[in-house]
Amino acid sequence: MDMSLSATQKWCFGLVWLGVLSLAIFLRVNHLADRPVHADEATGARILAEQLEGQDYAYNPRHFHGPTLSLVAYPLARLRGEHDWSSLSITTLRSGTVIAGVLLVLTPLLWWRTLGAGATLAAAAWLATSPLLVYYSRVYIHETWLAVLGMLACAGLFHLSHRPAAGRALATGVALGLMFATKITVAISLLSWSLGLAGLFVLLKQSNSIGQKQAPLAPQAVYLKALLYLLLGSGLSSFLLYSNWLQNPWGFFDALRSFFIYEPTVGHEKPAYDYAARLLWPKQLAGLWWTEIAVLLSAVAAVVSSRSNNKLQTLTWFLGLSALGHFVIYSSISYKTPWLMLLPWAHVCLLAGCLLARLPGEARVLRGAVLLLVLLGLGYQTKQSLAATGRLENHEKNPYVYVPTSRNVKSLANWLQSLNKLQALEAVAVVGREYWPLPWYLKQLDVDIHYWPVADIEDPTNYSVVLCMPSQQSAVREQLQDTHVEHPRSLRNHVPLFMFLREDIWNLWIGKDDDSKES
Repeated sequence: MDMSLSATQKWCFGLVWLGVLSLAIFLRVNHLADRPVHADEATGARILAEQLEGQDYAYNPRHFHGPTLSLVAYPLARLRGEHDWSSLSITTLRSGTVIAGVLLVLTPLLWWRTLGAGATLAAAAWLATSPLLVYYSRVYIHETWLAVLGMLACAGLFHLSHRPAAGRALATGVALGLMFATKITVAISLLSWSLGLAGLFVLLKQSNSIGQKQAPLAPQAVYLKALLYLLLGSGLSSFLLYSNWLQNPWGFFDALRSFFIYEPTVGHEKPAYDYAARLLWPKQLAGLWWTEIAVLLSAVAAVVSSRSNNKLQTLTWFLGLSALGHFVIYSSISYKTPWLMLLPWAHVCLLAGCLLARLPGEARVLRGAVLLLVLLGLGYQTKQSLAATGRLENHEKNPYVYVPTSRNVKSLANWLQSLNKLQALEAVAVVGREYWPLPWYLKQLDVDIHYWPVADIEDPTNYSVVLCMPSQQSAVREQLQDTHVEHPRSLRNHVPLFMFLREDIWNLWIGKDDDSKES
């Protein structure tokens, strides 16, 4: 915190910081386990469970991401006494990303010497209340950790550009290496930060050429030494994680191959304007106007107002160009999911906080007006976050919800458990592909479960229940029409699931219902 602040001011800022952190934690933990498990959460949980059960980690360069997510969740599961697939809980999984979400709120502290107490606090508040960042801090996905590590690397690169030093370069390299061990999209961030650094050096040279006071650039040899330490830190940290702590050295080279052979899941292709429409364009859905335009407006105002402050201008240029680079690259790629915007949007939130760095020198009326507008923006963000994680947490009208799992899956799992208590179930078959997160909900069912990619089931009448995806419905129906009763269910938004229950079990259940009615 600024050393120029009085003791009373420091206490006030400390209390406000405590309030911002408390709000950030509340928004991220309130009813954390209520929302149905997303398909990506379930597949990530399966990878973690294999490690908990003693299997060595092996990176899949074609389909999955790096080990950082499960590496963080592993000790949390152990602490909670969860040691296998059946005991793993969604609270444990999501707690790791909650921690990442709260740490993300603290990252503006890396800039407080440049920004000052007020701007640092404002940036933290934007990060704490952003509906996008809040919503995906409650989901077991890689991108929340990528955002935290990305903001650490971002700060390190900016400070290295001014004051290159071996220790700082090594720490920044470790952050970059951990980003690479999280997702290979680190390449997009590196390109974007390169754009920001290029703009920063252009600005510094222009300022020095016209006689403005700027810290002189360090000699090239110093930058080269810092670059070597940065490469050392990033190489070692990513190598250790991808090689499973040196047990599989080839895992690191598989990670490098991912840049050329990774196969994104089909069905996520969207137009270039999707991110802007989702985040910025005001839209009335489910009785609420959704937009985070206040953050962008504050960020733009911060860039404009920083022109008279050379030190602040270098930061706003760097953040602005870096954020722009992220958005342009991600928007130009047809594959789009909303969580890819976490790191770019964290840049914008930090840039929005920079607006308050210029307030102390402005007129009292202007300071009051800006503070009022910022507070209104933060208040409305909080309202959206409460709705997005509350009554609309799984609603298709929520712009942050993406391919949600139907609540019907949980009720189906509970019903199968009730059937099993009657000692009626012998075996279950799941037919088709893209059935996640169904295995998560079936993991407590103490019967044999077999997965068939197509409807070529051996002795289908031996299965008490057959669950099939839409592409296999006709073939399964033909096989089971004389032995099973068909019941339509729901798996994900606009994705049905069809259940075929053997007739003798259905009659047993009907008899149970009749008995219960008579009693």
